[in-house]
Amino acid sequence: MRRKKVMNTVLLILIILASTLAASSSSLMYSTSSALDSFIETSKVADLNVTLANTPRYNTAVQDWVKQEKKVEAAYTERQISLSLEQITMPEGRKSFSGNISFVLATIPEQVNRVFGENNEPYKLQPGELGLPVSLMLSSGIQPGEQLMIQFGGIKKTFTVNGYFKDAFMGADLLGLKRILLSTEDFEEIEKQLPEDTLMNLWSFIAVPGVDSTEISTSFANSDLPVNFEVDKALVTMTYMTDRIISAMMFAISVFLIFIAFLTLRFTIVSTLQDEYKEIGVMKAIGFRSRAIKQLYLTKYTGLACLGGILGLGISLPLTTLMSRRTSQYMILPGGSTSIMISSLSTVVMIAFILLFCLLCMRKINKASAIDAIRQGQTGERFKASRSIHLHRSRVLPPPFFLALSDVMNRLKSYTSLILTLILSTAIILIPVNLTNTIVTPKFLEYFGTVGADFYSKSVIAEKTVEQIRQEKELLAQRLKDQGFEVTLAANYAVLTKYISDNGQENRRINGQKNDQNGSVEILEGTAPILRNEIAITTIMSEKYGKQVGDNITFEIDGVPGTFMISGLFQSISNEGYAVWIARDYDLKMVSTYLFSGDLQTPEPEKAAMMKAIQQQFPEQGIKTSLEMLSEITGGFMSQLQSINALLTAIICLITFFITSLFVRLMIAKEVYGIAVMKSIGFTNAAIRLWQVLRILIIMAVSLVLGVIAANTLGGRLLGLIFRIFGLTSLEMNILPLQVYLWYPLLILAVVMLAVYTSCGQIKRVQIWNMNKE
Repeated sequence: MRRKKVMNTVLLILIILASTLAASSSSLMYSTSSALDSFIETSKVADLNVTLANTPRYNTAVQDWVKQEKKVEAAYTERQISLSLEQITMPEGRKSFSGNISFVLATIPEQVNRVFGENNEPYKLQPGELGLPVSLMLSSGIQPGEQLMIQFGGIKKTFTVNGYFKDAFMGADLLGLKRILLSTEDFEEIEKQLPEDTLMNLWSFIAVPGVDSTEISTSFANSDLPVNFEVDKALVTMTYMTDRIISAMMFAISVFLIFIAFLTLRFTIVSTLQDEYKEIGVMKAIGFRSRAIKQLYLTKYTGLACLGGILGLGISLPLTTLMSRRTSQYMILPGGSTSIMISSLSTVVMIAFILLFCLLCMRKINKASAIDAIRQGQTGERFKASRSIHLHRSRVLPPPFFLALSDVMNRLKSYTSLILTLILSTAIILIPVNLTNTIVTPKFLEYFGTVGADFYSKSVIAEKTVEQIRQEKELLAQRLKDQGFEVTLAANYAVLTKYISDNGQENRRINGQKNDQNGSVEILEGTAPILRNEIAITTIMSEKYGKQVGDNITFEIDGVPGTFMISGLFQSISNEGYAVWIARDYDLKMVSTYLFSGDLQTPEPEKAAMMKAIQQQFPEQGIKTSLEMLSEITGGFMSQLQSINALLTAIICLITFFITSLFVRLMIAKEVYGIAVMKSIGFTNAAIRLWQVLRILIIMAVSLVLGVIAANTLGGRLLGLIFRIFGLTSLEMNILPLQVYLWYPLLILAVVMLAVYTSCGQIKRVQIWNMNKE
């Protein structure tokens, strides 16, 4: 421990980092998987929730369906009031809620879909108070105690914001409907002053034990009721996909780092045994058994592993709290003891694996004999030809570069650990970078069913005819033109359709999208639907229902069933990957939700300024750029990814520096006698240092190329497997060449060169008389 301080320090740091990430990521995985399931169960989220207009006919029809449906154990109903963004007046200086979110007023639920306060207690409100979900408070910055006004026609009421509540049912960022809670007294007062036909009923159904929530959805789809909103328990779970992606990515990265730690551990153990063959041979000569010698080394590594594990566990606790802080704001996470036990168990398992790995690396001790004390582990024999290059045959090859290239070619096996470490380090940095660049691109909006455009207006939820929406679009286009903005507008409609299976037993309500121009999302196979009897479905639906391009499929649109030919396949991340794209020529009558998208007819450098001017002159439209739109849909997911990228880059650079430094120091320590010979024949310290630098530079160049290839190919497949769970069957990575092929490789290269330069200082301390043992 005292003799090899640098080696032991680097090894300890690696174990600490690996332990920290292993403990933290395992705790996060537990929090966002079992904790999510626990949160949904604690909140008693119903297996199926549907919203219908509050009419006697609909209410009677639902009650009759519940009596006949044996898969439903219980049904609950709750009155709700639809609320638009224009009916909410924000406190002075606060940011408005997103125009792409729908709102409902409701009371605190008591039986199903329950909500909880900041400290996980049952949420309570007094008359005059109002409760907001976490996502709305975070996006707007509203603080408890501030005033918020709600108005319905002639009704105006001001409420005091009580605080935020945790809502498993509608609380996820990806769900575009949020409920605002009032006390029972305030809700009833507003309800009495509104027409009966403006109220809605939220019906919540509990399935019989053993029945999946999707079976209830399929059964209810046969009732032919005009549903305004529908979500089952499986879809509620899917809305928390961003948290699961973050935790899964952190866990995968911690596995990579543990592998790097093992590579470094193997390199240090092998190097130590090679340096101490003489001592091992002497111990064998005086009667030490191989097992006893292994125990000597194992004692050292046990101490390092335990110390590193304990320190890593200690660091992981505040790190886990920091990384799960946002998640804990809108989800009930498991209490301290469970989380600490998970982290502790992962640390213990990692320590055990380290010690087992140490034993495997010490198998060379079994072959050592007393004669090795004389030979120092070398037999003096070469069993294969050297991959040699000849200095005297080249007039342009400098001696340092020749020595570096010859050394790498003839001792490539010695550099395996460093090469694998650099490949993994490069891949670990670039995979999250590629993921971030893929998600923050406007193209990712298409996976949510939105056609690519320069800007989008707020979503409008209202029963309107297509003709009314077309007139509204033409009016907005004329206003933009009058202000000097050349813009091409398109109307995007959202329609609730119903898939009707061939046997009539697998019916399902599915969101449909339509664009009144020629625009559509990217079609992976086939073509976008144009004729009224064509339709495009997702790849998930194609696999589920066994339908391909050219096949016929039955859908009910606008309450009218019809047979359509599948013209193309696309993919969606919404609604578990189930969505349809309606043909341009299909004549819709009524639309419940719509928004306008626009392309700026101006050179690219001028678009930002024009976009800002449009937003300032048309604030009532709630216009957002494509990136702003994407940020609202995904919540804080993008900022989380960027924070993880920065953290990982710092950690990997630190690890790369220490490992490279350790490697160079050990190599120089082995080559002391050879360096002394080089000095005796005229090599300067600068030439020897250049030899060391070039040797690592050659290895670095090869490792960077392989690391970039691994990140762009294998990394893309890994991310594709993760996103397939949420409905994407083909994820096309957005690779920014400057970042992937230049900036990040240059950063890693700079770290490696710094490590090599700082580690070459011991070359000066090698003197010519050190060659006596050569």
